[in-house]
Amino acid sequence: MNGDDLILIVDDDEDMRDTIRASLEMAGYKTIEAGDSTSMFKLIETNDVSLILLDLVLPGSDGLQIMRDLRPVSDIPVVMLTGKGDIIDKIVGLEVGADDYITKPFHGRELTARIKSVLRRKQPNVPEGTSSDGDEVRAITFNGWELNLFSHTLTDPQGEDVKITGHEFAILKALTESAGRVLSRDQLLDRMSVGEREWSPFDRSLDVMIAKVRKKLGDVPKDPKFIRTVRQSGYMFIADVAKQ
Repeated sequence: MNGDDLILIVDDDEDMRDTIRASLEMAGYKTIEAGDSTSMFKLIETNDVSLILLDLVLPGSDGLQIMRDLRPVSDIPVVMLTGKGDIIDKIVGLEVGADDYITKPFHGRELTARIKSVLRRKQPNVPEGTSSDGDEVRAITFNGWELNLFSHTLTDPQGEDVKITGHEFAILKALTESAGRVLSRDQLLDRMSVGEREWSPFDRSLDVMIAKVRKKLGDVPKDPKFIRTVRQSGYMFIADVAKQ
């Protein structure tokens, strides 16, 4: 898979770009680079970019504003590069559509593991599980909704695709697969992680993503049809589900 994937590195620090490029090329990825938002958007127009590594702090337009400009026109997966203390910016980054983030400094193997995980979530036709009788599960349905485990897509009861990020997909998949059973915050964070986990059970990022999933499902926390908050325990999916 790596040989066909083109990673766009967006960082104004040339030394950091060199370091990242070396790690990615060693792992078999092709790379292109940009030092600012203008260069980034030009490269997106002229290249088939598989994933963007986007630094949070850039001259002119920062990473969060770039995400706000990017998402209305492109669903290219984005992994944000953030500083150690930027938890609020990480949460906002997820809110505006980033698929994951990694904190500087990071090990090259952790970076490539996160990239691989995000790309895998976006790749169609990847089997995700089996039904109780041992058959492959293609999709999970509930109240007219369909969560496709092969294409990683969510379809509403009218048959319209609903945009969903990799983390949102992982959360909804975990909850629907365990419908009727409470999943703790820690269990959900584990399902969203790869390699060394950056999340903690008290990380507000999970609450942000649960809220986004609820909004996309039209769910109301005070009178839920799908996701119920179980105080001091976690979350539970309460609708009937079927596996296809």
